[in-house]
Amino acid sequence: MLLFLDFDGVLHHENVTLSPCHPAERRHLNPAESRFLTHDGKLAKGESLFEHADRLADMLIPFPHVKIVISSSWREHFRPGKLMSFLPEALAARVIGQTPVYDKYGGVGSRLLEVLAYIDGNGLADQPWIALDDQAQLFWDDTENPPDNLIITNACDGITESNMRELIERLQS
Repeated sequence: MLLFLDFDGVLHHENVTLSPCHPAERRHLNPAESRFLTHDGKLAKGESLFEHADRLADMLIPFPHVKIVISSSWREHFRPGKLMSFLPEALAARVIGQTPVYDKYGGVGSRLLEVLAYIDGNGLADQPWIALDDQAQLFWDDTENPPDNLIITNACDGITESNMRELIERLQS
């Protein structure tokens, strides 16, 4: 099972407005990377970056067959190793890649095309998949009736207990 994982609006509040890092903490980051980080990992509104990541990691323990592919727009700004360093070790160990970037402006259906390109490009057409994302329109133009393999989170809440139950149900079927 492949899990295509978005960060903003899923693993933390979607409004990532961060203060600049202290120069000593950015020494290994380029300017595009450093704008996403703070020295204490806090969002401007008080939420923590990746605040739901540990809960997702714990929820996936009974499902060792689930592999993660990063579909977040963060992949446009960070190298793969750096992306995984933001995740708890239990999630990072499941990461097998990231989707290609086709439309950096997020057009309707663009993320679905990126997911399908990853699947096709890696010979994984026989693998079932689920996407966790806060933007249904990136997968489907009918946001009232998203595809069954898409779990939509609330951008302000991130992944909720209800989303977790839905994910568990789909992983068990």
